[in-house]
Amino acid sequence: MAVTLDPAHPSYRRTLDGGRLTLRWSTVEDKAGCILLSCLAAGEQEGEETERMMRFLEPHTDDSFYAGSSADWAVCVETPSTPPTSTTNTSTQDSYGNQVRNAAETAPEKVVALVYYLPGEIAFDSDAVRLPYGCAHIVACKKAYRGRTGDESIIHALFAMINARAVADGCPLFVMPGIPSYYRMHGYEYALDMGLGLLTHAAALTKAPEASSPYLLRRATLDDVPALDRMVLAPRSEADIFIGAKDAETLTAQLRYILGDCSAAYASRTDYPLEPVFVLEKEIGGGTDTCTATPSHVVVAAARLRRPRQGDSSTVVHPLLWDGEEDASAVACAIAKGLVKQAGEVLPGRDPNFETKITTLRWMLPDAHPLYQWLVAHELAVPLPETSRYNMMHVWWISIPSLSRFLTALLPALNKRLDASRHIFGANYAATLHVGASRSMGGGVVMRVVDSVIVEVDAPKPNSPKPNLTLPQGALIQLMMGYKGWRELKEVYPDVAVEPAVVPLVDVLFPKRRVWAGLYT
Repeated sequence: MAVTLDPAHPSYRRTLDGGRLTLRWSTVEDKAGCILLSCLAAGEQEGEETERMMRFLEPHTDDSFYAGSSADWAVCVETPSTPPTSTTNTSTQDSYGNQVRNAAETAPEKVVALVYYLPGEIAFDSDAVRLPYGCAHIVACKKAYRGRTGDESIIHALFAMINARAVADGCPLFVMPGIPSYYRMHGYEYALDMGLGLLTHAAALTKAPEASSPYLLRRATLDDVPALDRMVLAPRSEADIFIGAKDAETLTAQLRYILGDCSAAYASRTDYPLEPVFVLEKEIGGGTDTCTATPSHVVVAAARLRRPRQGDSSTVVHPLLWDGEEDASAVACAIAKGLVKQAGEVLPGRDPNFETKITTLRWMLPDAHPLYQWLVAHELAVPLPETSRYNMMHVWWISIPSLSRFLTALLPALNKRLDASRHIFGANYAATLHVGASRSMGGGVVMRVVDSVIVEVDAPKPNSPKPNLTLPQGALIQLMMGYKGWRELKEVYPDVAVEPAVVPLVDVLFPKRRVWAGLYT
């Protein structure tokens, strides 16, 4: 059947495999099907999806977590030939997991493949410019539908929908967390990496801060949302690259949801605190007269603990937030020791099957985080060793469908870099940088610099000079995002070429950058 609507449009529908399958955007009726199928993206097996993973994924189907989320799943659905019936064990159907399964099994259309679209915002060069991005956040497909259906791949068709929506939203780049190699088939390249993080062995620390400490670690409440908002966004004004929610309203909504301000679709989240958030308070104020003194408290740091898998003795800390003012050395000591104690007491919660003792904390934080060096300096944590395995923590794959559109959007940051380097170029510097690129990235780009300012970014013309900066597509994306400089890339890709006359310009425009994620959901 011919496509009758733009794939980005909410009412888009297209059939595959002789009408047996339908591509469309999700509705609230697909909530359970999306939750259940998304468990496969986390490595779980069909029919063995865990309650922990279902609860972890549920927010992405809830409009109170992100406005519009229930309609931002590109799905492939199958309409059963007979009316669907539930196979759930009636004696246990009140459990959260069985409620989700029952709803998925009895839905009028069954979700068999999906890609979840999550919009966000990425800031460059200490907030010189903010660009919207579209993220293919979750990708999953039932085993029986993998590969090709007829003459078309289901997943490729769903990615086309996601990409179309990102373009409609004005996104100059697409982002996704991903498994190695696979996403290169969809035009993505490994191009952002926060580092491996740190590891704390609980047995090596005292169980709580010293009695004389002015700090108190407690569970966060909704009253803490303004402080958490400020701390999540605080690094944006200093970071080379900062990845965050699409806007301030979305960040606030997500924080409120995490702290329990949400409606439960299947079962109360208060009975299953998946990711408890803690704030570190410091007592201030008061006076010498203890009868009249009224000490107050200020939040100086915060952290979230992620519930580990059943039988796993390690839990993840993310995010680790700091107000940027309180003594970083003291904050690192107080929060590390406090979290070790809380991880052992709070995470088991009310789950009678959870008996594993937490022995390690894995800090999921960027190498650029100010508290990173203090945690290491105080021997509260150690860097994770390099390994031959793929790092799944905080890495992003990037697709740039139009190099011209991306560089035009990035102009404020590029010109800021040039302005900071006038001592290298002089005020009257002029040059033309012709970046060669493949058709899949919209072709090459010519950038014209006049008086040390980029005044034009355009497609090459017939009389344009030949490219003076050429790289393979994957290396070009890495250079654009600052994952590596051109010299590092040339060690891996021998066909990287930079004409000598523009080497200083390329060094300034595309330096190596460090990435920071405020709140990775």
